Amino acid sequence: MIKRFLELIIILIGVSILSFSFSNISSIDPAEAFTRRSIVNPSEEQINEIRHKMGYDKPMYMQYMHWFKKCLKGNFGTSLVTQNPVLKDITDKLIATLTIVGMAFIWIVLFTVLLSVLTAVKKDSIADHIIRVITILGISLPSFWLGFLLLTLFAITFPIFKVVDYGGIRSIILPSITLAVPIISSCVRVLRATILSNLSKDYVLYATARGIPMKKIITRHVLKNALPPTVTLFFQNIGFMIGGSAIVESVFSWPGLGNYFVNAILGRDLPAINGCVLIIAMIFVICNLIAEVINIILNPHMKNSRKVENYG
Repeated sequence: MIKRFLELIIILIGVSILSFSFSNISSIDPAEAFTRRSIVNPSEEQINEIRHKMGYDKPMYMQYMHWFKKCLKGNFGTSLVTQNPVLKDITDKLIATLTIVGMAFIWIVLFTVLLSVLTAVKKDSIADHIIRVITILGISLPSFWLGFLLLTLFAITFPIFKVVDYGGIRSIILPSITLAVPIISSCVRVLRATILSNLSKDYVLYATARGIPMKKIITRHVLKNALPPTVTLFFQNIGFMIGGSAIVESVFSWPGLGNYFVNAILGRDLPAINGCVLIIAMIFVICNLIAEVINIILNPHMKNSRKVENYG
């Protein structure tokens, strides 16, 4: 676990270097963008003075080391657009994003397990074929199109929800469904396949011969063995939902981290861009670590397999 933790730290440092490098090689000068937002028709001297004050006239490696040292102390700098500490902005926006991600999490767990078990037990039935078509559509549909479709249907044609809403329980239903549908669709396909694979194994045949009801075999044994690939896929998608929620948040005018990240890019807000990339990368690696821990808890032999791989 210590080795895995050190690997994650190395990944985060690599991500921060790449993010900082790509942000700085852009042709748009953040000091000039900030000056033109603050001063009408600024002179070249004023732009140079602000560039020097912000430290953007120093070599890139010196800028990175200065930024990285501040990050280690929890200081991600000050946003050039909002003038707030970047960490405060990200924390506020992340709470809004986690609200819809949390609701999407409930939809995903509930529908993935139910639909996967149903389609595996009722293999090649009408229900299986219908769910297969729906899940393929769910995987194929772009999130922005699904979001617009849900808004048109349930906020305009049938005004059950508001077009622009934030704060109430009803306001998170449509965005969370939009986030959850593609992930439910992909997880159902994976979990169904692994359940079917486990149903054909000897331990299921042995349990059936002992007279154990199929419902009990599935809930106590088959699901436990079939879940690891789905858990890995699920937690990878949790990171994707948080980091890639910008499109859904834009459709529903949701003030989350994705919207903040997009606005930071458009406003050439370098501290906010670097802070967002680092936080999103941290979320990805933490989600992957959680998936690995849960898989080991579900199947302890995976820990031994990892040791064998390392020694091999």
